[in-house]
Amino acid sequence: MRTRKKQRGISFLSWVSILSLVILGFVSGVKLVPVYVEFYSVQSLMQKIAEDPAIKATNTQALRGKLDDYLNINGMYTIKREHFSVQPVPENKNAKALVVDYEVRKPWLGNIQFLMTFRHAVELKGQ
Repeated sequence: MRTRKKQRGISFLSWVSILSLVILGFVSGVKLVPVYVEFYSVQSLMQKIAEDPAIKATNTQALRGKLDDYLNINGMYTIKREHFSVQPVPENKNAKALVVDYEVRKPWLGNIQFLMTFRHAVELKGQ
């Protein structure tokens, strides 16, 4: 009488498919994580500028100079100062906010791209 052996583990095809999914996830992470880290750096520098009492919302020259300094020091060359604007705060007509609004396209596979849009606003304190 022959006893049947039960299969143990997964087949070669299953290993290849699991490995390809892991590689796809890794490639996606390598493409996306730096963009989000850069956005968190932008949020941080906007907070520093907003809390600086020397920067007034009416003095756009000083604001642009400070933005250029922070962007150059931190090596953020994909974000330009044209992405930043000073806008009135909807809740408080007398207050102004520093707003950044930009999008990033990252190639993924072939002609498929990730499109990420970022928008953040911080109320300027030095009025």
